[in-house]
Amino acid sequence: MKYLITTLAIITLNVYANDHIDLPKPSECKGSPASYYVAKLLEGGTINGWLKATKMHEAYYQDRGFDVNVVPSIQYLPNEENGGPSDDVFRISTHVIHKNVSELERWNKWNSNERTDSDKKDYDAFVDEYDKNNEVTAKRFVCMLKS
Repeated sequence: MKYLITTLAIITLNVYANDHIDLPKPSECKGSPASYYVAKLLEGGTINGWLKATKMHEAYYQDRGFDVNVVPSIQYLPNEENGGPSDDVFRISTHVIHKNVSELERWNKWNSNERTDSDKKDYDAFVDEYDKNNEVTAKRFVCMLKS
């Protein structure tokens, strides 16, 4: 009986331990691959300055023929009294969303091989605008799934 219980426990643990094996790799994203940047406003930085950077960022991609949306979002902590959001900004986030994996791969190839000096100058301009207003605290790659 002890052997049976031990065997069942090991099988159960292995089944649950391997439940992630079937998860798709980033290159298998069936939705829209995105880079997700979490940031905090700097002292002296503004929401308007950060929003300007996100518009410049999106224009950078679109001016070069890439189907990319740069979506800003503001994070608020919950208000413990009423369960809604507090009024204070906690963090800001920028989602750089590619149409699909092929578009991301096309971007990566262009970005590593084909950028001109003018492209680098335009890139530096929106990065400088971000840097005046926020500090990135976390970076993630996400797959925005379609339901």
